Amino acid sequence: MNITKNIEKIIGYMLKEQGFVLKKDIRVWQYTRKKGEINQNIIFLGHRYFKGHIKAIFYADAYGQGMYEFRNFVPDSNPSEEFWEYKNEAELRLILEQFKEWIIKYGFSFLEEISKPATEVRPKPETNLYLYQNHKEIYERYQKEWDLSDGEKTVQLIQTKIEELYDEDFKKVEKTLIEYAAVYGYAMCIDGIGTWMWDEEKKTCIVSNVGGMKTKIEPLEDIILSYANQSEIVISRYRSISLYKKHLLELKAKKVK
Repeated sequence: MNITKNIEKIIGYMLKEQGFVLKKDIRVWQYTRKKGEINQNIIFLGHRYFKGHIKAIFYADAYGQGMYEFRNFVPDSNPSEEFWEYKNEAELRLILEQFKEWIIKYGFSFLEEISKPATEVRPKPETNLYLYQNHKEIYERYQKEWDLSDGEKTVQLIQTKIEELYDEDFKKVEKTLIEYAAVYGYAMCIDGIGTWMWDEEKKTCIVSNVGGMKTKIEPLEDIILSYANQSEIVISRYRSISLYKKHLLELKAKKVK
């Protein structure tokens, strides 16, 4: 079946009338429009491993905003539904018709909501530089103090520690959050693989090659957003990257056989 043709016919033409432009990639149909300084995106994503699975993602590049699905903002949707499964072209069309209805009823207004910064609490170039210059020393101190060994347990501990700071003023806990970012960065080096780097253009401390994959994180941003939004970003990031690596290893093992 021609998935692109169906997406374009049922949803794409309507999105283009609203100013969106399509960028097509493998299993990805990304519609983007510019609103002021913000890029708004509605992305249709096919499953990486299984055919006949599709979902919609809503994303705007305002600071602190993430990627959202219908289950995050549509009251009629199933909160446990991630990918929608179809067995034939007729079922795909029914799914896309439902997506179109929700985009019109909820999606456009939700994009406007997430086109505003999630928080004004942000990492600063100087605090990112401090993290980059001192991450090893900070981590070694916490490693002894907290007896750190397992990455997932470390991330869970950091989440608990961040939750204890929710009611504290940012200026009071900023230094503590920087130190947690150092510990978090090392925990995210899954299987001990990851490279601490300084991005001179963005003035940001990053960890690249996370878990030996083409993945990078900004430890301080993740930690501060977890604090500011009172969310579990650090846990979800660790689990998603770990799961992705597990899938890659399984695929490699099948190819060897």
